[in-house]
Amino acid sequence: MKFITILFLFFISSSFSQGLENVFVEKFYVASSNDTISELYTVPLQKNAVTYRVYLDLKPGYSVQAIFGSPNHPLSIKTTTTFFNHSEHGDVIPNVIPYRTLTKNTVMLDSWLSVGAAGEDSYGVSLNDDDTVETVKHTNFLNSNESNLVLKDGLKVVGKVPRPTFFNIEKLAADVFGKKSDKNEFITDNGGWFCLGGARGLDSLGSNKVLIGQFTTDGDFSFELNIQLGTPTPGISEKYIALNPVASDFTLPSLMFDSKKNKSKNQKK
Repeated sequence: MKFITILFLFFISSSFSQGLENVFVEKFYVASSNDTISELYTVPLQKNAVTYRVYLDLKPGYSVQAIFGSPNHPLSIKTTTTFFNHSEHGDVIPNVIPYRTLTKNTVMLDSWLSVGAAGEDSYGVSLNDDDTVETVKHTNFLNSNESNLVLKDGLKVVGKVPRPTFFNIEKLAADVFGKKSDKNEFITDNGGWFCLGGARGLDSLGSNKVLIGQFTTDGDFSFELNIQLGTPTPGISEKYIALNPVASDFTLPSLMFDSKKNKSKNQKK
Protein backbone atom coordinates (compact mmCIF):
# COMPACT_ATOMS: atom_id res chain seq x y z
CA MET A 1 0.00 0.00 0.00
CA LYS A 2 1.34 3.41 -0.90
CA PHE A 3 2.43 5.73 1.91
CA ILE A 4 0.10 8.51 0.85
CA THR A 5 -2.89 6.15 0.87
CA ILE A 6 -2.09 5.05 4.41
CA LEU A 7 -1.72 8.65 5.51
CA PHE A 8 -5.04 9.80 4.13
CA LEU A 9 -6.95 6.94 5.72
CA PHE A 10 -6.73 8.93 8.94
CA PHE A 11 -7.77 12.35 7.70
CA ILE A 12 -10.44 13.98 5.55
CA SER A 13 -9.15 16.63 3.17
CA SER A 14 -10.65 20.12 3.23
CA SER A 15 -10.34 23.07 0.87
CA PHE A 16 -12.23 25.64 2.92
CA SER A 17 -9.36 27.19 4.88
CA GLN A 18 -5.62 27.71 4.66
CA GLY A 19 -3.50 27.14 7.74
CA LEU A 20 0.02 27.28 6.26
CA GLU A 21 1.04 30.91 6.09
CA ASN A 22 4.63 30.43 4.98
CA VAL A 23 7.65 28.14 4.82
CA PHE A 24 10.27 30.10 6.69
CA VAL A 25 13.99 29.49 6.00
CA GLU A 26 16.36 30.79 8.66
CA LYS A 27 20.07 31.25 8.07
CA PHE A 28 20.95 29.90 11.50
CA TYR A 29 24.74 29.95 11.32
CA VAL A 30 27.71 30.47 8.99
CA ALA A 31 30.81 28.46 9.84
CA SER A 32 34.09 30.22 10.50
CA SER A 33 37.56 28.81 9.90
CA ASN A 34 37.77 28.07 13.64
CA ASP A 35 34.72 25.78 13.39
CA THR A 36 36.48 23.57 10.84
CA ILE A 37 39.37 22.46 13.07
CA SER A 38 37.48 19.84 15.13
CA GLU A 39 38.07 16.93 12.75
CA LEU A 40 38.53 14.62 15.73
CA TYR A 41 34.79 14.90 16.31
CA THR A 42 33.27 15.66 12.94
CA VAL A 43 33.30 14.84 9.29
CA PRO A 44 34.81 17.78 7.38
CA LEU A 45 33.01 21.08 7.87
CA GLN A 46 33.91 23.75 5.34
CA LYS A 47 34.44 27.42 6.10
CA ASN A 48 31.33 29.49 5.19
CA ALA A 49 29.08 26.42 5.28
CA VAL A 50 25.56 27.62 6.10
CA THR A 51 23.22 25.97 8.59
CA TYR A 52 19.64 26.41 7.40
CA ARG A 53 16.62 25.81 9.60
CA VAL A 54 13.27 25.25 7.87
CA TYR A 55 10.08 26.17 9.72
CA LEU A 56 6.41 25.85 8.84
CA ASP A 57 4.65 29.05 9.92
CA LEU A 58 1.09 28.00 10.80
CA LYS A 59 -2.03 29.81 11.84
CA PRO A 60 -2.98 29.31 15.50
CA GLY A 61 -4.57 25.94 16.22
CA TYR A 62 -3.11 24.12 13.20
CA SER A 63 -0.63 21.25 13.44
CA VAL A 64 1.89 19.47 11.21
CA GLN A 65 0.79 15.92 10.41
CA ALA A 66 3.26 14.95 7.66
CA ILE A 67 6.00 16.04 5.29
CA PHE A 68 5.77 13.60 2.40
CA GLY A 69 6.45 12.60 -1.16
CA SER A 70 4.00 10.73 -3.40
CA PRO A 71 4.28 9.33 -6.97
CA ASN A 72 2.91 12.50 -8.55
CA HIS A 73 4.48 14.85 -6.02
CA PRO A 74 8.05 13.88 -5.00
CA LEU A 75 9.67 15.50 -2.00
CA SER A 76 13.28 16.62 -2.38
CA ILE A 77 15.97 18.20 -0.19
CA LYS A 78 19.28 18.75 -1.99
CA THR A 79 22.67 20.39 -1.94
CA THR A 80 25.24 20.69 -4.71
CA THR A 81 28.00 19.42 -2.37
CA THR A 82 27.25 17.36 0.77
CA PHE A 83 25.31 17.76 4.01
CA PHE A 84 27.36 18.12 7.17
CA ASN A 85 26.64 15.39 9.73
CA HIS A 86 28.36 15.24 13.10
CA SER A 87 30.08 11.87 13.40
CA GLU A 88 30.18 11.60 17.19
CA HIS A 89 26.89 12.96 18.59
CA GLY A 90 24.78 13.77 15.54
CA ASP A 91 21.68 11.80 14.55
CA VAL A 92 18.94 11.60 11.91
CA ILE A 93 16.44 13.17 14.35
CA PRO A 94 17.42 15.77 16.98
CA ASN A 95 15.24 14.31 19.76
CA VAL A 96 17.94 11.74 20.53
CA ILE A 97 20.91 14.13 20.51
CA PRO A 98 21.66 14.48 24.25
CA TYR A 99 21.31 18.05 25.49
CA ARG A 100 24.63 17.79 27.35
CA THR A 101 26.45 17.21 24.05
CA LEU A 102 25.22 20.43 22.42
CA THR A 103 28.05 22.34 24.10
CA LYS A 104 30.64 20.28 22.23
CA ASN A 105 32.35 21.76 19.17
CA THR A 106 29.95 21.74 16.19
CA VAL A 107 27.23 19.30 17.31
CA MET A 108 24.61 22.04 16.96
CA LEU A 109 25.30 22.23 13.21
CA ASP A 110 24.32 18.60 12.55
CA SER A 111 21.79 17.96 9.73
CA TRP A 112 18.50 16.23 10.65
CA LEU A 113 14.73 15.92 10.16
CA SER A 114 12.23 17.08 12.78
CA VAL A 115 8.67 17.92 13.78
CA GLY A 116 9.61 20.59 16.31
CA ALA A 117 12.70 19.46 18.20
CA ALA A 118 16.26 20.80 17.89
CA GLY A 119 17.78 18.61 20.59
CA GLU A 120 16.83 16.38 23.50
CA ASP A 121 13.77 17.85 25.29
CA SER A 122 14.26 21.08 23.34
CA TYR A 123 12.04 22.90 20.87
CA GLY A 124 13.69 24.66 17.98
CA VAL A 125 12.73 28.34 17.85
CA SER A 126 13.84 31.00 15.41
CA LEU A 127 16.58 33.32 16.66
CA ASN A 128 14.15 36.24 16.39
CA ASP A 129 11.77 34.45 18.77
CA ASP A 130 14.47 33.22 21.15
CA ASP A 131 15.58 34.81 24.41
CA THR A 132 18.86 34.65 26.31
CA VAL A 133 17.68 32.15 28.95
CA GLU A 134 19.69 28.91 29.26
CA THR A 135 21.75 29.60 26.16
CA VAL A 136 24.15 26.77 25.29
CA LYS A 137 27.70 27.98 25.88
CA HIS A 138 30.59 27.11 23.54
CA THR A 139 34.19 27.71 24.52
CA ASN A 140 35.99 27.75 21.17
CA PHE A 141 33.31 27.10 18.54
CA LEU A 142 30.18 28.63 17.02
CA ASN A 143 31.48 32.17 17.53
CA SER A 144 31.40 33.28 13.92
CA ASN A 145 31.29 37.05 13.51
CA GLU A 146 28.71 36.68 10.74
CA SER A 147 26.16 34.78 12.85
CA ASN A 148 26.92 34.68 16.55
CA LEU A 149 25.19 32.09 18.76
CA VAL A 150 26.67 33.45 22.00
CA LEU A 151 23.49 35.18 23.21
CA LYS A 152 20.83 33.06 21.50
CA ASP A 153 20.88 29.39 20.55
CA GLY A 154 17.49 28.74 18.92
CA LEU A 155 16.49 26.31 21.69
CA LYS A 156 13.78 26.18 24.35
CA VAL A 157 14.14 23.40 26.92
CA VAL A 158 10.61 22.31 27.79
CA GLY A 159 10.63 18.56 28.35
CA LYS A 160 8.47 16.47 26.05
CA VAL A 161 8.81 17.53 22.39
CA PRO A 162 7.05 15.97 19.35
CA ARG A 163 9.06 13.17 17.76
CA PRO A 164 8.96 12.26 14.05
CA THR A 165 7.95 8.83 12.79
CA PHE A 166 9.43 7.66 9.47
CA PHE A 167 7.54 5.74 6.81
CA ASN A 168 9.47 4.20 3.91
CA ILE A 169 12.43 6.56 4.46
CA GLU A 170 14.38 4.97 7.32
CA LYS A 171 17.34 3.88 5.18
CA LEU A 172 17.21 6.97 2.98
CA ALA A 173 17.27 9.28 6.00
CA ALA A 174 20.17 7.37 7.54
CA ASP A 175 22.09 7.40 4.25
CA VAL A 176 21.73 11.18 3.80
CA PHE A 177 21.61 12.54 7.37
CA GLY A 178 23.35 9.77 9.30
CA LYS A 179 26.82 9.92 10.79
CA LYS A 180 29.64 10.28 8.23
CA SER A 181 27.23 10.42 5.30
CA ASP A 182 28.58 11.93 2.10
CA LYS A 183 25.27 12.07 0.21
CA ASN A 184 23.71 15.23 -1.22
CA GLU A 185 20.10 14.32 -2.11
CA PHE A 186 17.07 13.25 -0.10
CA ILE A 187 14.28 12.36 -2.55
CA THR A 188 11.17 10.24 -1.99
CA ASP A 189 7.98 9.63 -3.97
CA ASN A 190 6.45 7.15 -1.51
CA GLY A 191 7.31 8.09 2.06
CA GLY A 192 7.99 10.83 4.53
CA TRP A 193 8.01 11.72 8.20
CA PHE A 194 4.94 12.48 10.29
CA CYS A 195 3.72 13.12 13.82
CA LEU A 196 0.85 11.16 15.28
CA GLY A 197 -1.56 13.63 16.84
CA GLY A 198 0.11 16.52 15.00
CA ALA A 199 3.02 18.77 15.94
CA ARG A 200 2.45 22.35 17.03
CA GLY A 201 4.85 25.19 17.67
CA LEU A 202 5.93 26.17 21.16
CA ASP A 203 3.57 29.16 20.88
CA SER A 204 0.77 27.17 19.23
CA LEU A 205 -1.86 29.86 19.77
CA GLY A 206 0.43 32.63 18.57
CA SER A 207 3.23 32.47 16.00
CA ASN A 208 2.98 28.63 15.81
CA LYS A 209 6.23 27.93 13.94
CA VAL A 210 7.20 24.25 13.67
CA LEU A 211 10.82 23.34 12.85
CA ILE A 212 10.88 20.49 10.31
CA GLY A 213 14.58 20.23 9.57
CA GLN A 214 18.11 21.59 9.89
CA PHE A 215 20.60 21.31 7.02
CA THR A 216 24.24 22.39 6.96
CA THR A 217 26.10 22.61 3.67
CA ASP A 218 28.69 24.67 1.84
CA GLY A 219 26.82 24.09 -1.44
CA ASP A 220 23.63 25.49 -2.95
CA PHE A 221 20.69 24.30 -0.85
CA SER A 222 17.24 23.63 -2.29
CA PHE A 223 13.99 21.83 -1.52
CA GLU A 224 10.49 21.01 -2.78
CA LEU A 225 8.10 20.17 0.06
CA ASN A 226 4.65 18.64 0.34
CA ILE A 227 2.87 19.13 3.65
CA GLN A 228 -0.24 17.83 5.39
CA LEU A 229 -1.69 19.89 8.24
CA GLY A 230 -4.28 19.17 10.87
CA THR A 231 -6.91 21.89 11.30
CA PRO A 232 -8.69 23.10 14.46
CA THR A 233 -11.63 20.94 13.33
CA PRO A 234 -11.01 17.32 14.40
CA GLY A 235 -10.69 14.89 11.49
CA ILE A 236 -10.16 17.61 8.88
CA SER A 237 -6.79 18.14 7.19
CA GLU A 238 -5.20 20.33 4.52
CA LYS A 239 -2.69 19.24 1.89
CA TYR A 240 -0.05 21.57 0.39
CA ILE A 241 1.79 20.58 -2.79
CA ALA A 242 4.93 22.26 -4.17
CA LEU A 243 4.30 21.43 -7.85
CA ASN A 244 1.21 20.54 -9.91
CA PRO A 245 -1.43 20.65 -7.16
CA VAL A 246 -4.92 19.36 -7.99
CA ALA A 247 -8.14 21.22 -7.25
CA SER A 248 -8.39 20.03 -3.63
CA ASP A 249 -4.77 20.97 -2.83
CA PHE A 250 -3.22 24.21 -1.66
CA THR A 251 0.16 25.54 -2.78
CA LEU A 252 2.56 28.33 -1.81
CA PRO A 253 5.68 29.64 -3.58
CA SER A 254 7.70 29.11 -0.38
CA LEU A 255 7.21 25.33 -0.59
CA MET A 256 10.10 25.57 -3.06
CA PHE A 257 13.47 27.09 -2.16
CA ASP A 258 16.79 27.51 -3.91
CA SER A 259 19.58 29.35 -2.09
CA LYS A 260 21.46 30.05 -5.32
CA LYS A 261 18.52 31.58 -7.13
CA ASN A 262 17.27 33.11 -3.89
CA LYS A 263 13.68 32.90 -5.12
CA SER A 264 12.24 32.65 -1.62
CA LYS A 265 11.60 36.08 -0.13
CA ASN A 266 11.49 34.76 3.42
CA GLN A 267 15.15 33.76 3.81
CA LYS A 268 16.72 35.41 6.84
CA LYS A 269 19.86 37.34 6.07
